[in-house]
Amino acid sequence: MFGYVKVFKPQLRICEYETYKAVYCGLCKHIGKEYGLVPRMALSYDFAFLALSAFSLCDRLPAVKPCRCIAHPLKKRPCAFCDEGYDYPSAAAQILIYHKLRDDVADGGVFKKLTARFMLLFMKKGYKKARGKYPALAESIEYQMKLQLQAEKTQGISIDEAIQPSACIMENIAQGLSDDETKKPLLKGFGYFIGRFVYLCDAADDLRSDLKKGEYNPLIKELELGEDISESDCARIKEYVRGSVNMTLAELADRYVKLDMNGFRPILDNIIYLGLGASCDAVLDKHFTSQPDMQNSEKQ
Repeated sequence: MFGYVKVFKPQLRICEYETYKAVYCGLCKHIGKEYGLVPRMALSYDFAFLALSAFSLCDRLPAVKPCRCIAHPLKKRPCAFCDEGYDYPSAAAQILIYHKLRDDVADGGVFKKLTARFMLLFMKKGYKKARGKYPALAESIEYQMKLQLQAEKTQGISIDEAIQPSACIMENIAQGLSDDETKKPLLKGFGYFIGRFVYLCDAADDLRSDLKKGEYNPLIKELELGEDISESDCARIKEYVRGSVNMTLAELADRYVKLDMNGFRPILDNIIYLGLGASCDAVLDKHFTSQPDMQNSEKQ
């Protein structure tokens, strides 16, 4: 997960937003206690969504109290504490981030490789601890990451085939959010479409950079893009990605409704129905509103 699964703040009440941040802070502190300081630096609000989902499914309410942290040493902030509720999301975060860093080392640019290698020095111990707690999850993620790497090296692969391993990773993570066997099939679908959404947003976010560097991106083949993206290409990219994301979010919402997550419902509703779509729109508007050279010519 890469920072696309988050709330749409303008439509969230202040008390709900404070709760959302408190869960993030609690997860961050739990990761620090269990896995060390550096893994906290790789945390994103995507994993706060996992924690909120776990709390809701297991009917847990964390205790909230003010506390300080390294990021905010002067002023106390609300922090939600619940070690049992954070255990699985924090372990899943360590396993997923570790393998993402390994992927960056294998297939990233020079700066990305160096950064990933540095982070891995401090992530390995935490990864081993998380893997010890959830060996089946770690094994499944490692397997799907290998499939992802193979898919990206396969000529002629469709975007749906390219998405599959990443979607399956989130499918495997999501099914562990509850011990209720009746909910696991729905959770698998819930996770699958979260993973699909994240992959589509990430592909769109990296598209211009990947074209410039000659790196793999499934949208290049799918939309038959050349090295330079024209204004008409921008329109096609936005139409295709928005269409695919809308279908994905419709399927996600169907599973979400059937899961009947009651705890933290206003925050989860905001993320599912508003936040995800807003994240996609932000990516597309940032990169494909118009061509940079057209903007420069207009200014002149």
